Amino acid sequence: MAKTSEEMKKLVEEFIKITNVKYEDQTDKVREKSNLIEWQFHLGTNVIVSKNVNRQDRIHLNVNMRFPPNDSKLLVIKNPSFSKAVMEISEICTIAGVGHQWIKENDNVVGLAIFSHVDEQVLDRVTFHNTWDDVSRVSSHVQKILRSNFSGFASANNLGAETTDKSMYG
Repeated sequence: MAKTSEEMKKLVEEFIKITNVKYEDQTDKVREKSNLIEWQFHLGTNVIVSKNVNRQDRIHLNVNMRFPPNDSKLLVIKNPSFSKAVMEISEICTIAGVGHQWIKENDNVVGLAIFSHVDEQVLDRVTFHNTWDDVSRVSSHVQKILRSNFSGFASANNLGAETTDKSMYG
C-alpha cells in the first residue's frame, strides 16, 4: 500500500530522532519560498531530507557542501587537479550509486551536492539509514579526494562531521 506524504514525513522524523542529530523541520520556511517542496528536514549542518511535490513516490537525501572562496578559486576546469578530482568523484559516486551535482554561481564552482533517494515502497528505518550512510560516506570520500588533489583545501573543516559521521546507530 502506498504511503502518503504525511506518513513518509512522520516515518522520516522518527528515523532521524533515533540518531540524536539536531534537526529542524523547515517545511514552513521552504513553502514560503517555493511550492516545489512538500516538506523538508535540515539535519545537523549539511544534510537535507525532503519530499518534492512532483515526486509522490520518493524522498530525497542530500549532503550539500559549500566551498569557501579560496577553495572555489582552485575549482576551475583549466586546473588539471580539478579535472582529476572531477573524474575521481564521478567514479566514486557511480560505484556507490549516488548522484552528484556541482553548484555554480556565475562561472564559479561554489559547492557540491551528493544525493540519493528512497522509494516510498521501501521506506523503512534500515533503508533510510543505509541511504543516509551511503550519501554521507561518499561525501567523506569526496572530501578526501579534494584534500588529496588540492593541498590546503579548507572546506573539509566546515562540512560538518556531525551529520556525515552519524549513522543509524548514532
